[in-house]
Amino acid sequence: MRVEKAVLTVLAAAVWAGGCQAATSASVRLCGRKLSEMMSRVCHEYNSPSWDDPGKTHTNDYTTKDYNIQILGLSETRWNGFGEESADYGTTLLYSGKEDEGASKEYGVGLLLSRSAKNSLLDWKPISERIIVARFASRVRKVTVVQCYAPTNAAADENKSKFYDLLEATLKCVRKQDIVIVMGDMNAKMGSNCVDRTHYMGPFGAIGEINENGELFGELCSNHGLVIGGTLFQHKECHKVTWISPDGVTRNQIDHIAISRTWRSSLLDVRNRRGADIDSDHHLVLGEVRLRLAIPSRKSEKTARRFEVEKLRDPVYREEFRLSLRNQFELLEELEDEQMEESWSRIRTAFTRAGEEVLGYSNRRREEWMSAELWQAINTRTLIKAQMLPHPGACPTELQERYRSLRSSIRKLARRDRRRAYDELADRANSAANRKDMRELYGITKRISGQGSRTPKKPLKDRNGRLLCTSGEQLSRWTEHFKTVLDRTQTEPSPGGDVSGGDKLLDIATTPPSFTEIVVAVKHLKSGKAPGIDNIHVDMLKADAPTTASLLYPLLTRIWETGVVPAEWKQGLLVKVPKKGDLSQCDNWRGITLLPSAAKVLAKILLNRILDKVSPTLREEQAGFRPGRSCADHTNTLRILIEQCVEWQSELYLAFVDFEKAFDTVKWSALWSSLYRRGIPSAIVRIVQSLYEGSTCRVIHEKELGLPINITAGVKQGCLLSPLLFIIVLDDVMREVTTNVQGISWGTSVLEDLDYADDIVLISPTLAQLEAKLEKLRDTADQMGLRINRRKTVDMRVKSTDTDPLVLENESLQTVSRFVYLGSTVTNQGGTDEDVAARINKAKAAFAQLRPVWDSNVLKRRVKISLFNSVVKSVLLFGCETWRVTKGLMNKLQVFVNKSLRSILRIFWPNTIRNVDLWNVCKQTSIEQEIALRKWRWIGHTIRKGAESKASIAFEWKPPGGHRRRGRPVHTWRRTVDGELRAQGLSWTEARAVAEDRTAWRTLVKALCTTGVP
Repeated sequence: MRVEKAVLTVLAAAVWAGGCQAATSASVRLCGRKLSEMMSRVCHEYNSPSWDDPGKTHTNDYTTKDYNIQILGLSETRWNGFGEESADYGTTLLYSGKEDEGASKEYGVGLLLSRSAKNSLLDWKPISERIIVARFASRVRKVTVVQCYAPTNAAADENKSKFYDLLEATLKCVRKQDIVIVMGDMNAKMGSNCVDRTHYMGPFGAIGEINENGELFGELCSNHGLVIGGTLFQHKECHKVTWISPDGVTRNQIDHIAISRTWRSSLLDVRNRRGADIDSDHHLVLGEVRLRLAIPSRKSEKTARRFEVEKLRDPVYREEFRLSLRNQFELLEELEDEQMEESWSRIRTAFTRAGEEVLGYSNRRREEWMSAELWQAINTRTLIKAQMLPHPGACPTELQERYRSLRSSIRKLARRDRRRAYDELADRANSAANRKDMRELYGITKRISGQGSRTPKKPLKDRNGRLLCTSGEQLSRWTEHFKTVLDRTQTEPSPGGDVSGGDKLLDIATTPPSFTEIVVAVKHLKSGKAPGIDNIHVDMLKADAPTTASLLYPLLTRIWETGVVPAEWKQGLLVKVPKKGDLSQCDNWRGITLLPSAAKVLAKILLNRILDKVSPTLREEQAGFRPGRSCADHTNTLRILIEQCVEWQSELYLAFVDFEKAFDTVKWSALWSSLYRRGIPSAIVRIVQSLYEGSTCRVIHEKELGLPINITAGVKQGCLLSPLLFIIVLDDVMREVTTNVQGISWGTSVLEDLDYADDIVLISPTLAQLEAKLEKLRDTADQMGLRINRRKTVDMRVKSTDTDPLVLENESLQTVSRFVYLGSTVTNQGGTDEDVAARINKAKAAFAQLRPVWDSNVLKRRVKISLFNSVVKSVLLFGCETWRVTKGLMNKLQVFVNKSLRSILRIFWPNTIRNVDLWNVCKQTSIEQEIALRKWRWIGHTIRKGAESKASIAFEWKPPGGHRRRGRPVHTWRRTVDGELRAQGLSWTEARAVAEDRTAWRTLVKALCTTGVP
């Protein structure tokens, strides 16, 4: 049976996010008009031609509000996957579809909940693409709602059996004391004969003759003590029909609502609502149940409301905020001899009051995009539908034509209004670009391209793999997970003030920070960051840095003297950030700690004092979190190393090491010892210890806070000091690991490893040496709390004849021929072909995501080109400094750029434009010149690091003892660079001398960038 589907408007936001194609729905509505009872209405209704139609979702939303529907069941949503999504007007959508989100879009069920129903939700489970279950709290019993979409009567018996077997199993799992409501598009005709079926049917029967689906549904109701609501109440036939064929001749009652027989007296009515303007051949079926939903007690604390700090961009608001803050400061100056906690409390109050007086709290409202003209057309369509109802099967042709005409007009008006809304966003993007407000520009760009829409909230799995669907369960699971990660109670005591390991104290100031030092620290904090538990934004501190410094100066002085920080500065809010893999698993998320902004000021002061002193003491192999160093340094060194070993027939063994949650597992006792050994004064270490010891955090989940978690290990991801603290610990580990020389000759030194934070590559000339080094790394790292992830640690072999596996802890590690290192693809044969191909594919994906931006008629060309350069081109050319580019690869890169630019300018065949003219219009240079420019600028920067730089040594390194094969030399990156230098009459020695003079080097780079690719 082919049915035309209609969309329910309540799903407006969900439709835009998911883009499902069609839906059939059933719903439960709860409306409380009297204090003595709460009416629950259950609706099953319709199928929809397309959920992508922009106007339908909003109009149906208002229809649902007219009938005060609280729980709406949906069938044939055609959404794949499962999850929870916040829709407009406070509604929430729970949906369940095919497990494979890339599969064809068909079937699918969902439940749309009003705000009150969402508050009463206890649990929900996505059973399959045809069944979804939700459990609600009520004043009497718990209520379990099962929403279904059964196969049609003409479907194969196998499909029907599979559906009803699953539905049987689902109902058996429902708690016996619950009130059960089963509803949905059952495609079941129950018939008018109630004889011998009174245990699951009422005296008034249903219209039509019973079909096979009806028998199956009746058997299900009989087995589980359910009664079909549509047969309990006497109604006209027109009020029982739930589906009408497109020709208006066939009329069936195939959508049903069933309730537990024990609670049949609570079901007050079931009938269709033909007047509901849902633009469908299914009618809205509404059931009323005498129940009152209850809101379960919520123990979780809500997050603080956010200040509207965007106002501080306006000079008027900024000046008002300064005046308000200074007034609060004058009040504080009158107070003396305060305790530290009281002092911080008053400072926090000063900022909070100034924020409330001037900024106010952010109130993000939904932007209405539908015009009055569109609403008028919708209302007219509703009136015409009401005129058509008295003429079933014989509606006047004039009314039918008017109705069809209005449907078409509404679709066109909705698309027009949606385009206008996008154009308004584009105007705002142009204004942001004119102000050079890139943050707002990128935010609007995400909205236009659809990336800014809210992502569905997916169920979470507990330790046993059981799905957790409710917010409360998920928050408890997140708290449990991060407690396991962060609360690692240590048995060994902290070394306290033991400084015996330090050879010599570094020249780091230990006096309290000066007023000027505080001002500099405040000004250098990054704006736009989320606040911590104090709810004070960094932008509020920076709005008036001198006043902020005046407020914090006495408090910071006391902290320096006592070595103790306010208790609130140790409390963090933990935000979850997804990584790769199955996101229903907690292990595939990273926790970022939001700290109080004032604590960031203290951390910035400490960082400014110790960074320049500690950095020279770190190993040259470590490039992570260090100024003047980049991923390109290590990527190019590794590529040259592999290419030279391939050319000179030298064996090389590499181990790419991965640690398990490295930042979260560092032992604090080891951290303090490393700081003392590094020569950092005890006064500084004591303050760092105070920031860490006794610290807690609380997980944020759906604007609720979990229970406090004690932190006993790791460095806080989100603290300004954490990167430096981590690499200090890792530097101690690698110093111990490389005590005995097991690397390769590298100039006058030995290259044992390359490190970028915790991304470590161990390098050895033999497999035995590599295995010994890896075992020593395991033992040394374990003492610091770091554990090697054997599943992700792999080895790579260049020109190797050894086939034995690399073994760690009696487990063989995987041997690979290619590996993505620091974002670039590295292979054991050298070359960059695979990396260039991967970059082009990623750039294509980035360009495709921004298609709505390129197609906009309002966004200015310069804004589009700016976005192309910063979003697409940056992806394309990442790591290009290390590429060995041939003419073929260069042509592929240039073709992609030219094609993208023509698409932005809307120049399609048969219209043409010369490449040179295209570049001039878009203010571009050729890819060849751009890559050459980036490469030679990086080479000059690397040369100026000095002769001891590992990346600089790589420019002239050759494997000792190797021999090259006879024949034409292999085309390598270094040979390409050598050829370009020779074309300018320079050797590497001369180039190094030129690089020391930046002006002379810029002149040389300009000349080199005109050289073609060999």
